[in-house]
Amino acid sequence: MSARTEARCLGATRQADATRRTLLASATLSLLAGQARAQAWPDRAQKWIVPFPAGGVLDALVRTVAEPMAAASGQAIVIENMPGAAGNLGIQAVARAAGDGGTWLFVPQGNITINATLLPHAPFKWDRDFRPVTLLAYAANVLAVHPSVPARSLQELITLAKAQPGKLGFASPGVGSSLHLIGELLAREAGVSLLHVPYKGTTQALQDTVGGQVLMIFGAVPTLAPMIRTGKLRAIAVTTAKRADTLPEVPTFTEQGIALDVPSWYGVMAPAATPPALIERAQAALAAAVAQPTVRDKLLAQGLLPLASKPADFAQQIARETAVWVKVIREAGIKPE
Repeated sequence: MSARTEARCLGATRQADATRRTLLASATLSLLAGQARAQAWPDRAQKWIVPFPAGGVLDALVRTVAEPMAAASGQAIVIENMPGAAGNLGIQAVARAAGDGGTWLFVPQGNITINATLLPHAPFKWDRDFRPVTLLAYAANVLAVHPSVPARSLQELITLAKAQPGKLGFASPGVGSSLHLIGELLAREAGVSLLHVPYKGTTQALQDTVGGQVLMIFGAVPTLAPMIRTGKLRAIAVTTAKRADTLPEVPTFTEQGIALDVPSWYGVMAPAATPPALIERAQAALAAAVAQPTVRDKLLAQGLLPLASKPADFAQQIARETAVWVKVIREAGIKPE
């Protein structure tokens, strides 16, 4: 064999070896990827943390979604209500959890978009301690008044507020709550001065508004709708771009001249260390769960509209809304109590 022929043969052999190594590496990567997908969920029950007591809107949402999610994932799901510190105890617990797909946080809008700004020493930051998974559902908020208020439209209410600057009060479940900030946002957009009357929770705020001790209240449609239907409160406007299915006769703020679109949403977050593959798998499973007709019907009956979103879109939404509330908090000079 000549040296040239030998060199060609050696080159062919090396090329064949390189091809075999490439194929072997490719096969190995495919096998590892398959194993990673197969092991995406940890071999134990998933823990779903709800940072508020059982019985609320968020708790009902989570329990509605848990059954189809468990069936789809083949994993048992344990719902743990962990109230305390306005939701911060449960949120901190998830921030400290292992990012292995075993712990997920179900949380309302305010705790993520407001608390980090309102609380100077907040124990967590959404963009540092968590990975957004998906928006799960949202509910329209509604501004309602006591029947004694001589206003039946938003413009009539604004006229009344301008005639009594700083005297027309609105109730909220607490300083810095999303419903408090919506009231401040309305005051800014309408050019009026409103009196904020904070309570320690929605129940007492609603009771006093129905009783006439306070004349206005912002609340989620599922919470206020029963009082509106029985005439104990009069609805003025809903805070979403479109009318709420639960109260289709109530116009939006935008329809009445104030561009205000601030629904209450509920989403899912995971510890920051959770791998992107797990985030994507969870998002797809949750989106499929809320899209099931029976689940969707149950959520609509609760006054919730299912609306799953991709992790990146959810993160952008949080960032946008956080910027809005930062401005409201600073301009209104709101301080935590």
